[in-house]
Amino acid sequence: MSQALFIHRVSTSPSILLVTPVWNDASRLRQFGPQMAQALADSDLSVRWVIADDGSAQEEVSQLKELVAQFSTRYADLELITCSQRYRKGGAIYQAWDRNADAKWFAFVDADGAINAATVIHLLREAQSSEREGAVIGVRKNSSQNPVRRPLGRAVSFTLFTSMVRSLLGIKLLDTQCGLKVVPAASYRAVADKLYERGFVFDVELLVALAANHVHIQEVPITWSEMPGGKVHPLRDAWGMLAGVLRIRKRLHGMHYLVTPLADT
Repeated sequence: MSQALFIHRVSTSPSILLVTPVWNDASRLRQFGPQMAQALADSDLSVRWVIADDGSAQEEVSQLKELVAQFSTRYADLELITCSQRYRKGGAIYQAWDRNADAKWFAFVDADGAINAATVIHLLREAQSSEREGAVIGVRKNSSQNPVRRPLGRAVSFTLFTSMVRSLLGIKLLDTQCGLKVVPAASYRAVADKLYERGFVFDVELLVALAANHVHIQEVPITWSEMPGGKVHPLRDAWGMLAGVLRIRKRLHGMHYLVTPLADT
């Protein structure tokens, strides 16, 4: 079961619902949260920011409540959702999205600070201003303008996973795993009951379902830096991620994700 703690709602119907999922991440959120709150306050965007806890330890939840109260002094339209059990990252995000029926856009950003707050605001603006309404996702493509800093082992595992996704699912995206995505709420709602994955490959399934229904997906290169304390361990989690991709492939080939009607955007 999940429980919402409403800190302060400014808008009854925000245009954008931005979720930051956390699981025993208070120390990381302590660094990223003030920057994100200030960036939202300085923008002219209509955003409700939701911190969605995924069954953290009680001590962590207490810290989260204190942190969210602090952040709300900078940005008031803020909400904390706590869960008594783990639903995994995708489950925490989807629960928050499903609670907000009026938003036009759904988005999420990780709490680790690998993606800075200014980049989050940039992608939110990109989604709203795009001539072709569709999903906008951050991609980690190293360049002088948008540097990507990660250890060699992480870079190799990223390349292998991306190649596997492209080969098995036929989705030609540069990066399905980046922790910043913006999705038209109507497109998500149309496929929501077809999304089964809640773990590390939940966003692969989300993108596959959107692409299967001709939702445009715009890739935006972003600056990104590896942060300590990440939850994904390439060797430990590789088989589970492969199994998830194979489940998605089976559903895709069975036309499970097709929705009628879903407008081609």
